[in-house]
Amino acid sequence: MRRAGRSTAILLLLSTALTSISPESTAQQKEELQHPKSIEELKKAMKDVLEKEHIPGAGVALVVNGEVLWCGGIGQADMAANRAVSCDTEFRVGSISKTLVALALLKLQEEGKINLYARLQDVAPEIPFRNRWEATHPVRIVNLLEHTAGFDDMEFSEVYNLRDRYDFPLLDVFKRFQKPQIARWPPGTRMSYSNPGNAIAGYLIEKVTGKPFDQYIRDTFLRPLGMERADYPFTDANKPLLAAAYNGNPPKAVGYPFIYLRPAGDLKASPGELAKLVQFLLRRGKTEEGQLVKPESILRMEAPETTLAAKNGLRLGYGLCNYSSVEGGVVTHGHDGGIDGFVSSYRYMPEQNWGYVVLLNSANSGRALHHLNLLAIDFLSKSFPKPQQSVINPPAGDLEKFAGFYAPRAPRTQMFAFLDDFAGGTRIRVIKGKLTRSGLFGQPEPLLCVGKNAFRGDKEPEGTMIFFTNESGDMAIAGSGLQGIPYSERSSLIMPFIRIALLSLCLFFMLTSLPFALIWLFLKLVGAMKDVRHLSVRVAPLLATLAFSIVPVCFLKLNGSQIGSLNLWTAGIFLGTFFFPLLSIISLVFVLRVPKDEIHRGVRIHSLLVSSACCVVTGFLLSWHLLALRLWAP
Repeated sequence: MRRAGRSTAILLLLSTALTSISPESTAQQKEELQHPKSIEELKKAMKDVLEKEHIPGAGVALVVNGEVLWCGGIGQADMAANRAVSCDTEFRVGSISKTLVALALLKLQEEGKINLYARLQDVAPEIPFRNRWEATHPVRIVNLLEHTAGFDDMEFSEVYNLRDRYDFPLLDVFKRFQKPQIARWPPGTRMSYSNPGNAIAGYLIEKVTGKPFDQYIRDTFLRPLGMERADYPFTDANKPLLAAAYNGNPPKAVGYPFIYLRPAGDLKASPGELAKLVQFLLRRGKTEEGQLVKPESILRMEAPETTLAAKNGLRLGYGLCNYSSVEGGVVTHGHDGGIDGFVSSYRYMPEQNWGYVVLLNSANSGRALHHLNLLAIDFLSKSFPKPQQSVINPPAGDLEKFAGFYAPRAPRTQMFAFLDDFAGGTRIRVIKGKLTRSGLFGQPEPLLCVGKNAFRGDKEPEGTMIFFTNESGDMAIAGSGLQGIPYSERSSLIMPFIRIALLSLCLFFMLTSLPFALIWLFLKLVGAMKDVRHLSVRVAPLLATLAFSIVPVCFLKLNGSQIGSLNLWTAGIFLGTFFFPLLSIISLVFVLRVPKDEIHRGVRIHSLLVSSACCVVTGFLLSWHLLALRLWAP
């Protein structure tokens, strides 16, 4: 599961895995980032970040020249027991688990037991999935590892295992929760993070080896790498060393909920143990006992192949459960993780032979993790040059073909795709002969051309985004890693503004029904409306607005495992999204059917505006598939 961020807050509740940590502005990064020159200065800088962000504790490991330079802890692993974090403190590391799934399948491929480019339906026909492009764009195993199968992320009820045994069979999970396994676009074209897809990859380990996936990974990788306690199941051996999980400010302890998609996010490991994984990757698959996987397999992990962006020449991106990230002026590889009460990260830089691990026991620590990453990168890379790819200066006329508004077309979670209609999108403009990038709103930032269609930011070492023509002939853009530009297609700029303006106006009219109701309810109570007829014209729009208002309130009240179970808040979301459209239509019918001479003209106009606004919002919710939401249902 991956890092933090409600689709982003709600996705954080989901995993969420995994996910989103957003980098601060470049200016803010420059202002806040310290530049420690020694281990002690680094520890102090990291401690300052934890205190500022109210994070109980962190486990950190630094690897230099293939060896552990420092491994230790900062702060508290368990506040109630006053137990400090150490190099051996175990954390739930969330989606870092996925790296081991990819390594296992690469190992099996080297042994000739599986082919990552085989079609999923040929290898495991028992897996229920739908792909209407199967004839031309089949789902292949590699798509599961690169998140390019087009699958959705988890259903809400698929996140937490609240009623089955811990090792509930993975195949039964996929049969119970089938909606995510529907390809939303041709596989092998766009990257969109999917925990269910990775869990299917974990299931393939079981099918090929005849062993539980965690047993195979334990015997083949964890123990040979020297990760003696790291494991997926929660056992008695984990308890004494496992850090307590926290959320909120002040930190509040949260429980240890089981999850269904165990291969995708259930690993527990210490910073010292994950440092051994970093060493293994830096040594190109070699352990003290010998070569465990081929160097070519590690290189394949680090390089995306199946997206249109990769096929058009973008080197960086999400490989086989290992993605490139551009921070601090260098390109690193690794993975982040996020699960209830924990966020985590490991990164490494093969060319300079260093890496690090950062594990935090707080779910609201996305900003802290980002700053700790920057501190670690700055410290480890301080003695190395930071070259930048040479800039090409094409004529301004050649850049005009890229200009336009690009709308995101690869949402991680389909339920929250509507958020892209408001906050998503990238504006590409040519300003003073230079190509620039910005959001729908905001200050344009320059893009520097480093190839035919490739560009980088001013402080980035190499191309991080690329323009290309998709299979429909439309111009598209994509950026590297999980923090870059998602796959986006050129679209009309006017539509986002019309959508935002229309919905804002509708919400304004709906909200006016609340103060208006206070007035007429008061008049009704004092007997000043004895002769007023057709109260339904006033009541129905008010009830529709109240039904709509219930939904965000209930979402804000959801916490952890509540999100996928039937409870007061999920029932409120269902009732609100069920009755709102009904009351909206009823209120509009009422106001249209009342004779004009039987109701005050101002009341009629106001009710007509509110009812119409409710119906427009209903239309949007219908198009986004957000009516009658049953978050607890598979």
